[in-house]
Amino acid sequence: MITYSDGKTTYSDGDSLSGDLGKKVRDGDKDALQKLKEFATNRDPEQLHSQARALYELSEVYFNGFCEVERSPQQALKFLIQAVELDDDLASIRLAEFHRDGKQNFKQDGQKALELFIKAAEHGNKNGFKFAAEMFREGLGGLKADGYRAIEFYEKLDALDDKQALMSIAEICTEGCGKFKADGRRALEIYEEMIRHGKYWAKVNRDFGIESSGLQNYKEALENAARLYLEGKIGVVPDGYKAVEYLSELAKDDTEKLKEIAEIFLEGKAGVEPDGYKAIEYLTEIIERNETNNFFVSPSDALKVLADIWRNGKGGVTQDGHKAVECLTKLAEISEPDEAFYELGNIYEEGCGFVAPDMHKAIDFYRKSAKLEYWCAKMKLKELSRAGIV
Repeated sequence: MITYSDGKTTYSDGDSLSGDLGKKVRDGDKDALQKLKEFATNRDPEQLHSQARALYELSEVYFNGFCEVERSPQQALKFLIQAVELDDDLASIRLAEFHRDGKQNFKQDGQKALELFIKAAEHGNKNGFKFAAEMFREGLGGLKADGYRAIEFYEKLDALDDKQALMSIAEICTEGCGKFKADGRRALEIYEEMIRHGKYWAKVNRDFGIESSGLQNYKEALENAARLYLEGKIGVVPDGYKAVEYLSELAKDDTEKLKEIAEIFLEGKAGVEPDGYKAIEYLTEIIERNETNNFFVSPSDALKVLADIWRNGKGGVTQDGHKAVECLTKLAEISEPDEAFYELGNIYEEGCGFVAPDMHKAIDFYRKSAKLEYWCAKMKLKELSRAGIV
């Protein structure tokens, strides 16, 4: 953009024009609209980009009725097509969308839309490749879904350092697309490459608190790779230990992931040896984080699972009724006392690992639960009453 001494402004590129005049016109600046019209008729060969962008902006004015201009799709299309002829990338994308979707009286024509998206990309707008890829990925504009062609365009995006392109390729490899068959191993290779590169963004985030698209992709890659290892589908050999490795990275910032890891050890998923004590470690960490770091994640579920492990001796854990009582007592203090009192009643009614049966305590807890309208406790008290115990 060049500003002259008399205060008037001229533009040397379309981006400046779009960012300044276009915004002013959208805000209702009629002087800006007049300037826009002047640029649209400017035949200076050194400012064709500016002229092209001005024509595109004018098309938006007439499509949307900005600046109190009467809407006119016919006039808008006239300006839009002129802008496309002058190689404006935004105009090419807009016209491509009309052809893809069959709008503005255009017959749906996927091939024409594809040509225009590619044209936009060749003139510096990488979204052209993105939209072209989406056409083949989703079968838009009457084109058949074709994973091979979609990947072809995503690879062009990747070459332009688009952070999302590799993720999209991995998703196609995971799901399949058209004649492209799902390939979990290739998806996993991509995710693990993203994980290797993403460690840098994770460190930047930890050291400086800076969020980035690279960090988000890193987290998504960790999540998706963990799922592939857990499910062991589409050619991936199940490996629960690798899943735990990746979920542990996510667990640094996401307490819910600790619960998932605990379940892996408790249930022995994906080749992991069942280990209730390891599950207890992760569940205990959830509770400790809640107490010390204000992660705002309720430890209720963790306490329930812990109580169940100690009560029933799951995952090779020695039954310990006292620890189960401890967990349920804490649950009653922080949330869901109705359910906690009922479960405590069960423990004292039946006895459990070092806790002897004590019917008086059991009835007391059932009554506390019933007072809180817990249906199971009410039914239990009726049952005990019929047996002459209450």
